Amino acid sequence: MTAWNKLLVATTRLLDLHDSAHEPGSPFVQVTQEQRRGLRDGYWLDLGCLLLDYLLEVDFATNSAFVTQRRCLAHLRGDYPDLPADDLSFVINLLATPSEIHYREWQASRDDREESDDDDAAPGIRGGRSTKRTALIEKQGQTGQVRLTPSGRQAVTLASQIEDLLYSEYDAAKVVAALSRGDYARVPDITQQILMAIRALTQELRRVRENPTHEGKLAALMDNERHYHNALSTIQSTLLSARAQLAAPALIAQFDNWAERQEEEWDLRMLSGAIGRVLNAIENLSRRLSELLSDIAEGRIQSMGVIDFAGLAHRLLVSPPPRRLQEAVVARMMPLGTAVVMPRVETLLPLVETRRAERSGAALVFDETRDKPSADPLLARYLKARGPALRQRLRQAPLSLPDALSEGWHHFESGSDSANAEILDCLPQLLNTFVDTQLLDTRLSVGIDETPFSIELPDGRRIEGAVTPSLRLLETTTEEQEV
Repeated sequence: MTAWNKLLVATTRLLDLHDSAHEPGSPFVQVTQEQRRGLRDGYWLDLGCLLLDYLLEVDFATNSAFVTQRRCLAHLRGDYPDLPADDLSFVINLLATPSEIHYREWQASRDDREESDDDDAAPGIRGGRSTKRTALIEKQGQTGQVRLTPSGRQAVTLASQIEDLLYSEYDAAKVVAALSRGDYARVPDITQQILMAIRALTQELRRVRENPTHEGKLAALMDNERHYHNALSTIQSTLLSARAQLAAPALIAQFDNWAERQEEEWDLRMLSGAIGRVLNAIENLSRRLSELLSDIAEGRIQSMGVIDFAGLAHRLLVSPPPRRLQEAVVARMMPLGTAVVMPRVETLLPLVETRRAERSGAALVFDETRDKPSADPLLARYLKARGPALRQRLRQAPLSLPDALSEGWHHFESGSDSANAEILDCLPQLLNTFVDTQLLDTRLSVGIDETPFSIELPDGRRIEGAVTPSLRLLETTTEEQEV
């Protein structure tokens, strides 16, 4: 956690300045060492840093999709085997709750310039502002799934000591140096740093396309266009040279001798694949950057976002635009003939498809809050209806799969009215409980008996197995082993 420690060391005193209650103009300028609250063992901080690192890894793999807390808990238990789920929930809730930060920003004093006609260069003021974009994790209210916020992604990137892409060409030279020194284990880590810098700039391009007025990024990209292309060309040529060295017979022999002395299994294709991923990312970034700059030059870029078309239509009915604007819109958008006022729906389907940002300058974003809720899955209904009784049955004795089928655990009645109740066949759901024991209880395990079984159901289906699985409690298994 050295990288996270460096980030905290660089920002802790700034937070102390923000939280200071020192009165402006006070002559008491001496500062004493502050004692921070907490357990003072680094437990919660370590959990939060491990969680953020894992979410960044999943963020790249799933394209910023939400992740269930169960997956996060399973990953963190690799470092903390006895980690309770409540501790993870506390860390997620804390990192997902925003805190307001107050700062000052220079802004022109327009009122002073309007009042004073003689002074054309009236000085600006540093006005106080605040932001609540401090939550590092975004959490869904209903499902509890989580992902990184832009602030969280930026925090992990800063903690990983990822520099700007303009200076990553020196990191590419490190790949050549590692190959020449025989330090092959460093090559994947170096390429990963370059790849994260490329992905950071790619996300900036996407954010600029979605909101061109965001923080003046357009002007910065246009000013650094030549430098970005030069850096990408240098990185690409250096990595191509490094990949060419991998085909040299002398290097192959040295790598084989080195791999035999390592505990882990290494292959030369691992180094070639790591370099190839960076080259593919460079090609993708160069294309996106060229397309964005050409769109800027030709004026095709525009803001995208959620457009409430129903609300827009309602506002136009309540307060119609001026007559001249109506005539201009009708003359520009209405068809020439009245016979084609209502076109076929099939011809409009391509217009409402979601387009990718690199292919379209605008996107239609639909509001899904009014959609009907999805139907309750059969697995959830089965666990709700048969789960308590099945857990009670497992507390008495282990339950094998043939016994479960003979006792009818794969059937349950749906509906509260016994007269209109429907018996549902939940054989796949029952088999799923033998595969994923966490569905019923965290204390369950699967026992395997080498005895084969063959069962023929009344409807003609036949289930066979070379071994017989059984569900049982962990406490029961431990007692049997001790006996």
